[in-house]
Amino acid sequence: MFKKFRLKSLLLLALSLVMLTGCGGGQKSGKGNEGGSEDDAFTLTVWVHPYVGSDAKEAQNKVFEDMAVEFKETYPNANVVFEEIPWANREEKMLAALSTDEGPDVFYLIPDMMTQFAEKGVLAPLDESLGKDFDYSDFTETSIEAVTYNDHIYGLPILREVQTMFYNTTILEEIGGDPENLPTTWAEFNELADKAVEKGYYARTFEGANTLNATLYPYIWQAGGDIIGEDEEILINSDESVKGWEEIMRQYKAGYFPEDSITAADQAPLFVEGKSLATFSSAYILNLLKDAGVENYAIGQPLEGVTFGTTGMFVVSAKSKNVDKASEFVATMTNADNQRAFNTLTNYIPSRESAIDIYDGNPDMKQLAEYVGMAKGGVIHPAARVFMANVQAKVQAMMEGSLTPKAAADEAADMIKNEM
Repeated sequence: MFKKFRLKSLLLLALSLVMLTGCGGGQKSGKGNEGGSEDDAFTLTVWVHPYVGSDAKEAQNKVFEDMAVEFKETYPNANVVFEEIPWANREEKMLAALSTDEGPDVFYLIPDMMTQFAEKGVLAPLDESLGKDFDYSDFTETSIEAVTYNDHIYGLPILREVQTMFYNTTILEEIGGDPENLPTTWAEFNELADKAVEKGYYARTFEGANTLNATLYPYIWQAGGDIIGEDEEILINSDESVKGWEEIMRQYKAGYFPEDSITAADQAPLFVEGKSLATFSSAYILNLLKDAGVENYAIGQPLEGVTFGTTGMFVVSAKSKNVDKASEFVATMTNADNQRAFNTLTNYIPSRESAIDIYDGNPDMKQLAEYVGMAKGGVIHPAARVFMANVQAKVQAMMEGSLTPKAAADEAADMIKNEM
C-alpha cells in the first residue's frame, strides 16, 4: 500500500527505517484485521521525526523499539514499522499521504495542526477507540486540553515545552535586580529593562521571523486578550489584545530588542554572549548555555502567569484499518515509563505528572516543568496555521512603522475572518 508513495517521496527524502517484525506474516497498514484476536498478524506504520541530533539517533531508535517490544507483549504478531520524516514541510507530506490512503497509522502532531487535521476528517478520535475506562488522570490538565477539539480527544500527549524568561544574573545585579526575586509582571520587567537599556544592553530577545506562538501570541495572552474565542469570535483586535500589539511596539521603539528583530530568526547568541538582560526561550537555551560554559543565568516564571508551550502528541489516522490497535499503541507510547525514556533523551517535559520525576536531579528542568500549567498550546482552531503567516506580516509591518498597532490588529482580524 505504501510502495508507490515511498518510491516517489520517502526514499527521495532519505527516511530512516526501523522495522520490528513479529512472528508470522503481516499485512501493510490499512489491510489489517481490526476487531480480530491478539494472535492475528497486523502491521502498524508509525511516522516519527528527528527529535534528537544525528549523534543520538541510535538512542532514539532504541526508545521507539522498546515501545514496540512492550506492545508485542500483548500482540505478539504485531509488526511495528517506524519511518522517520523530516520536520520541514511535514504538514503537506502528511496530508498528501493521508488523502491517498497511503499514510501512516500513527503519526506526530502539535495542537494547531491537530485541529486542522481533525477538521479534515483524517484523525480518529482516540477517546472513542480507547473507551470510557481509559485513565487520563495522570496527564497534566493543560496537555489534555491541548489535544481536545470539538469535545473529542484526538491524540495522547508525549511531551510538553514551556517558553519563559531566562535572565543574565550578572547584568541583573549590575542594574540592581535580584536573581531571587525575578519579575512576574510586565511592570516589574519593564522597570529592569529600562535600566538594562541605559547600560547599553538589550532587554530581551524578539525573533520576528519565528512563529507567532513565540512572538505576538504571548503578548496578547499576557495582556488579557486572545486570538479566537468561543463561537469563533475573533478577538485578536479586541481592546485587551491590542494592548499586546502596543507593548511589542513600545518595547521595540525603546530599544528592548535589536533593530533587526523584525526579521530575526535566532537571537539566542545575544543572550549566551551576555548582550541581553533576558531571553524568551525554552529548554533549548539551556543546552546552548551549557555548551558555552555559561552559568550566570536564572529562570523566571512566565510574565503575567501565561505563556506558550507546545504539546507534542501521537494521533491515529481515521483511514487506518487498525484504528483500535493503533490507539492502543499510542497509549503504550505515551505511558509513564516510555515518556520517561523519550523525554530524558529529548530534553522535553513529560505530559504525565508521574514521569516528571526524571528531572528530580535537574533543578532547571524541574522548574520549567512547574510552569506547564501556565502554557497555552497555541490557537486551537483549524485555520490557525493557515492565517499565521499573514498575521505575522502585520506584526512586521507594524514594527517597520507602516501600520499602527490598532491598524495592524484590525487588518489581522480581517485576514483571520477571511480564512475562517
